[in-house]
Amino acid sequence: MKKAPIIGFYNYWVVLTYLGLIFAVSGILTVISGNIKLAIAFLMLSGICDLFDGAVARKAKRTEVEKNFGIQIDSLADLVSFGILPAVIGYVIFLKSENYSCGKTIFTVIVIAIYILAALIRLAYFNVIKDEFEKNHKELNFYKGLPVTSVALIIPVVYSICIYLDVAICKIFTPMLLLIAIAFVVNIKVPKLKLKNMIIVCLIALLFILYFLISKGSI
Repeated sequence: MKKAPIIGFYNYWVVLTYLGLIFAVSGILTVISGNIKLAIAFLMLSGICDLFDGAVARKAKRTEVEKNFGIQIDSLADLVSFGILPAVIGYVIFLKSENYSCGKTIFTVIVIAIYILAALIRLAYFNVIKDEFEKNHKELNFYKGLPVTSVALIIPVVYSICIYLDVAICKIFTPMLLLIAIAFVVNIKVPKLKLKNMIIVCLIALLFILYFLISKGSI
């Protein structure tokens, strides 16, 4: 077997996953520079990519190695997009609040660590469950725990409501991350979205992206 010049896979079925990661990294760099609104827009773009990357991959003819690669790369990308990016957004929001104290800083750091850990555990657990279902030739039509991708819609919705009601996002973002982290690992069944519902969610996300890019309010 001839060795490839570079490792990995670069077929069309993995492009959306890579693109979602690029949006996530762009969001991290953007929020570090201080633009929270644009970072949240990048978060939503990552969410849109994640909504459809699985559907594209399932229609492609892939070897077992390619399927396993797709599962692993998707989870790794999701950890960056919906674990690390929201955590960085939360920390930057805390720093911009200029309401520092030793206790609040420690609490924020602990919550962010818990959030990322919960996202990691949820993604790893889902991979194991999915693998077991596929071995038994069963289709996994539900999630256990809140899907990490859901933050791509939850955070923009909460952020836009805060802008509309003129509520300081810094007062609720950290507690919200803690609640989401708990929801990631709580043992409840969450049904998967069908294609029709995925398209509706995608359109809602696009409307929010336009809102973030053109609306007035704090960044």
